[in-house]
Amino acid sequence: MTTVITALSGSNTINQMMHNVNKVRTGITFSSNAAIRVPFGTTAQRPTAVAGAFRYNTQLSQFEGYTAEGWGSIGGGGGGLGTFKLIAGSYSANSGDRLAISTTASARTITLPGSPSADDIIEFMDKDASFATNNLTISRNGSTIEGSSANLVADISSTNFFMQYSGSTWEVFGIGSGETTVGADLTGTTSTATFSSAGIAKIALGNTNAQFAAKAATTTNMIAGTGLTGGGTLAANRTFNLATNIATANLTASGLVAGITGRFGLYADGINMEQGTGGSYSVGNASYIQRDSGGDLHITSGSSTARNLFFRTKTTGGTSATLNTSGDLNVEGTGVFKQGMPIRVAGGNNVVLALTDNGKLLMCTNTASAMSVRIPNNSAVAFPIGAEISLVNVLTHATANTLGIAQTAGVILQSKEAANTIADRFTSATLKKTATNTWLLIGNLA
Repeated sequence: MTTVITALSGSNTINQMMHNVNKVRTGITFSSNAAIRVPFGTTAQRPTAVAGAFRYNTQLSQFEGYTAEGWGSIGGGGGGLGTFKLIAGSYSANSGDRLAISTTASARTITLPGSPSADDIIEFMDKDASFATNNLTISRNGSTIEGSSANLVADISSTNFFMQYSGSTWEVFGIGSGETTVGADLTGTTSTATFSSAGIAKIALGNTNAQFAAKAATTTNMIAGTGLTGGGTLAANRTFNLATNIATANLTASGLVAGITGRFGLYADGINMEQGTGGSYSVGNASYIQRDSGGDLHITSGSSTARNLFFRTKTTGGTSATLNTSGDLNVEGTGVFKQGMPIRVAGGNNVVLALTDNGKLLMCTNTASAMSVRIPNNSAVAFPIGAEISLVNVLTHATANTLGIAQTAGVILQSKEAANTIADRFTSATLKKTATNTWLLIGNLA
């Protein structure tokens, strides 16, 4: 049953009111277009908490009710945080404030409420993205912040965060939960959130504790070490550059090649290595790896005397390694050898191949008679397997101008139809070692 209570008027108001009260059963309906006023007051004036209590909070400008979870807003009275207040100076915050703070002109200080109540909440926003230039200081006003007796300094531009009083300390929360974006840059990537304040060990981000390390002061000086240039204070971005020349400490005889000591240096366009000891180094024994202005790489010697370039592999590990006498050279692009194959002019009736003939072209010449080139046994001259020697017949005798290839005992010579003679002048053949004492002969044979 719902009882309609009529508007009170005239001299019989009290009687009408008593009559209406007596009529109340299961509900009340007001027929007037006026209003009633419920209990009201500030947050500090809240009554003893009883589930079902209902009132209007004049401080937060909202209706609120009490449940087992505490005081909370009720629709129709504002619903919590209101519009932003634009702050361009010092300000004493109240619970429920949304503060858009400008620090473009100078640093600002916001003072927290002096006697906060549990669940008091305040929002802070960097209005002009200037907290990094002029910091925002939040004065704790007698309370603690995250359990620390220190003020909070926000020094990251574009920061937006909340502070809520737990009943014992002010806690700081980022917008969102879990991973919080605080201070995003223009590329859209998430920047690292930092609230620098002595004594604050952590900051709560959506029920997650995140540790904040102390940042280095901008006066910290970065000093370039040996061989470097640049550096400076952290007031700006700093770069370290490699010095033009760096001479290293001496290299000892425990290098790759035992018994050879020296030093090496780094330059703007390459590397040099010099042989020597005790500060006395030989430029004539130096080698250089350099890049020219066109981008080409050069490996050169500091001596006018012709030098050899070896590609070798290590046979033992450690610092005192020995080297193989050969290794592979792989050229993925086009290989250009400006002087081509080395040439040795060989004369006389009989010539025995030497180890230094490997990779060469033998110009075989004899004016007196025919000529023979002999392949030695591996036990006498240990050509590596794969060794290759080219021979060309340039004999000048009128009739005896054949060039024969012979082998010593134990050597196997393989050729087409067992031919082993280069009969015609200015024709050639090639010897290729295929096994310890086995050679292949191919070419213009008779």
